[in-house]
Amino acid sequence: MLTSIVDNGDKPVDNLLGRVVFAVFLVLASILFNPNNAFSQDQYGGFQEFVDRGALKPFARDLGGVLGAATFHSGRSLGFSGFDIGVRGGMVMSPDKDDRVLRGRGVKAFGLPWLQAEIGLPFSLDGFIRGVSFQGITIAGGGLRYSVRKATDKPLTPQFLLCWAGHSVAHRDFSASHMGLNLVTSVQYKLITPYLGLGVDRTRVVVRAVPRLDPTMVGETASTMVPRGTLGVSMRPKAYVYLHLAATYTNRQAGMDSGIGIRF
Repeated sequence: MLTSIVDNGDKPVDNLLGRVVFAVFLVLASILFNPNNAFSQDQYGGFQEFVDRGALKPFARDLGGVLGAATFHSGRSLGFSGFDIGVRGGMVMSPDKDDRVLRGRGVKAFGLPWLQAEIGLPFSLDGFIRGVSFQGITIAGGGLRYSVRKATDKPLTPQFLLCWAGHSVAHRDFSASHMGLNLVTSVQYKLITPYLGLGVDRTRVVVRAVPRLDPTMVGETASTMVPRGTLGVSMRPKAYVYLHLAATYTNRQAGMDSGIGIRF
C-alpha cells in the first residue's frame, strides 16, 4: 500500500525518497496528534498565574522562538503567479531557564502549528499569509520574500532570498507582536533541496490580565531581539508535493521546523 501511494514510476532513488518522505510525514503526524505531545497541553495558560517582572522577557524570547518558525523552506522564490499552500509547525525543545510562565505550567517542549498560503508576485517578490487559533491564543501573520537572484531550478545553483515576517498575537492574558528577518540560501539537487537561514526575531509582549504575583504589572511591556539559525532540507517526492524538516537554534535552545504542502 505504501508503494502505491508514493511510487510514481520514476527512478528507484525517487521512489526511495518518496518512501522516506511519507515515513517522515507519518512520524510528524503521530507527534502532532499524540495526546501527550507539546501541542496538546495548554502551554500559555499559566501566564496570569506565574508571570512576574523577571519572567516577562524570557517568556517573550520563547514566544518569538515559535512565532518566527517555519517562515521559509527554500532559498528559491515561487516566481510570478506561483502558489504554495501547506501546514507548518515550529517547536522549541525547552523553555528559557528564567521563563517561569512556561516552566511553572510544567511545559517542556512547546510549539505552534500553522496554516500558510503563499503567492508569487512581480519584482522577484513572494507574499505569504498564515495564522492559527490554538489553546486560547489567536495569531495572524504574513510577510514578504525578496529573491536576491533570478529563480532557477538548475541543479547545484545557489539561490538566495530575504524573508520578512510579522505576527499579531491575542490571548486573554497578554498580547504580542513579532517581526522576523532572515537571509536564506539553498541548493537544489534532483528532488532534495538543503537550505540554510540566518536571522533575527524581535518580539514585544504586553500584559493584559492582572498577574497574581504582581498586580501592578498590568500594561507592562517587554521587548526582545534574539538571533535564529535554521538548517534544513526540503524534499519533493511528487512534482507538486513537498515536505520540509529543519533543525533550529534560537534563544540558546534547539528546536525544529517542519511542514508539508503543495507548490505550483
